[in-house]
Amino acid sequence: MTSAFAPGAPCWFDVTARDISAAAAFYSGVFGWEATDLGAEAGHYTILHQGGVPVAGIAPATAPDGSTAPPVWTVYFRVEDIDAAVATAAEAGARVELAPVDVFGQLRFAVLADPAGATYALVQLITHPGTARWAEPDNPCWVEYAATGSPAAAMAHYRTVLGWRHADAAWETATDNPYQALAPGTGGREFGGAHAAEADEPAPFWSVTLRVDDCDKTAARAVELGGRVVRAAQAMPGPSRVGALADPAGAVFATMSFG
Repeated sequence: MTSAFAPGAPCWFDVTARDISAAAAFYSGVFGWEATDLGAEAGHYTILHQGGVPVAGIAPATAPDGSTAPPVWTVYFRVEDIDAAVATAAEAGARVELAPVDVFGQLRFAVLADPAGATYALVQLITHPGTARWAEPDNPCWVEYAATGSPAAAMAHYRTVLGWRHADAAWETATDNPYQALAPGTGGREFGGAHAAEADEPAPFWSVTLRVDDCDKTAARAVELGGRVVRAAQAMPGPSRVGALADPAGAVFATMSFG
């Protein structure tokens, strides 16, 4: 298939949950998504749809080693050859947490940890479209890396594995560990950023941001459904407003509104 996503770009997202049906109810209630359980053969992996097209997934809380995985969102980056990409990542210092797995002939994916320990996933899309409405309202629109040291140094691994371009953000004025804007190496729009983590922030860590019409209204709805506000929305360059929420199980995600 011809993917809508450039090589190296984020193209799928899922959240782990012990209670998949409860997680589906929460995210459907907050974002208006519809949930489809793929059944026992798929471990009850659940696809979240908007208008009949896939947005994201809910994965059972089972880690590759059989232990219980924490509630967390995972970012999947598109590659054209999963086996070659995993080999390159390992050579570049990544730890392979889950070797490439075929999913019903629709895609092949692998889970890795970068040299600093941040978990990320690679996926080779075959017939699966990925997140079909990237950057539209109530859809993923940005990914963010919290670095324990220099964001630019942390992105060197991904430049090697995924061919990214990264540079100081256009609005950045700091000279100490400046924010990095991320874009596909083949060209195209920025899809994410990397910043130096604050003292109380989990790091190193990849997070997903969802575009919403109103961060405050989304936060209020999330709280009504058992979630919590991790960071109240605040004005950011763009112009935009960005906040962070957690689902009832504790998985954190960000929201962003524009204008």
